[in-house]
Amino acid sequence: MPSTSSAPAADVVLTDEESVTALVAELELDVKGLIDAVRYADSERALCTANDVHGFSSMTVYDKTARALRETYVGRGWERDETNNQAGIAHPVKKIRLVPCNFDQNTCNPLVQPSNRSPKGEVSKAKTRCNATAWLPGLPDIPAQSEHEYKTWILGVYAVDGEPLKAELCFPVEFDGKHFTRFSIRAMLLRGDEESETPARRSGDAPPPTEIVDIPIARK
Repeated sequence: MPSTSSAPAADVVLTDEESVTALVAELELDVKGLIDAVRYADSERALCTANDVHGFSSMTVYDKTARALRETYVGRGWERDETNNQAGIAHPVKKIRLVPCNFDQNTCNPLVQPSNRSPKGEVSKAKTRCNATAWLPGLPDIPAQSEHEYKTWILGVYAVDGEPLKAELCFPVEFDGKHFTRFSIRAMLLRGDEESETPARRSGDAPPPTEIVDIPIARK
């Protein structure tokens, strides 16, 4: 994965409880529901062993995060979504999607922009183009698709053995063909450090340090 050390953190980075909660509420989500989904997925991943097929633990996190999001929000304005074979949820009124994605070690670092751990392809590129207010230079033309009216948010998760579980909600607007390279908004959910002042820490539920999390990405 390309280094993001020189990349801007984002146009807007939200770290305080009030701002994060307000953004999440505007999307008709809630901080606790998002955090619970991430923790549930990570607890399921923790059951994987070295005898599982390679990459199964990451896939488990992706799958279980999507499942938890659906079990929490479907019927509350959201519906199950499988567009382009990416598991997530969609809000037909607000025209937004939420898809989980496995992020790298820079997750929740307010000074350094994170990206997806595994390279993504044309689907992510198309979604990112749709999220941008205008066509992005350098992105080849992609045939219009009806679902592009939806804007896609990503629930980025970083879960690795021996390291704190971290998660953030973000809105991608640039993509280099394999990795997200810019987000217009990042909202920190689980910082993974004991002194974090994010809503996750204030909730009184200490997130268990754990393994590696993999989650698919959102699209517009």
